[in-house]
Amino acid sequence: MSTHSAPPARHEEQRATAPIRWSKPERGTVVALLIWLAGLLIGSLVPLALLGYDPYQGASNTRIVLGLAFTAVGALVMVFSAYLLYRKTGSIGAAIIAFVPSFVLGVLGLLMTTMKTLYGS
Repeated sequence: MSTHSAPPARHEEQRATAPIRWSKPERGTVVALLIWLAGLLIGSLVPLALLGYDPYQGASNTRIVLGLAFTAVGALVMVFSAYLLYRKTGSIGAAIIAFVPSFVLGVLGLLMTTMKTLYGS
């Protein structure tokens, strides 16, 4: 005799898992993320267009200062967006995830300025 019983018959109505219900993001969260993305684009693409991607390529002091200014503005926009995200969601984790890249962008702006000033020809 077998100790295993026959599997129960499956009915068409039975489900193995509950249906997935996708959450819809709130409008304020989407706006905060779009502001963060705009800050990232301002802080990275504008200095890239002004100074070029080669750190050893020279640039005028005016362009270097403008590149650093746009990087700082982009980082500040990203920090503002992180604050909005924190106020909207109440989650400090979301704010930290949005804040850390803005800090990194600011540090990269300082490194860019240093490389262009010291090593640019």
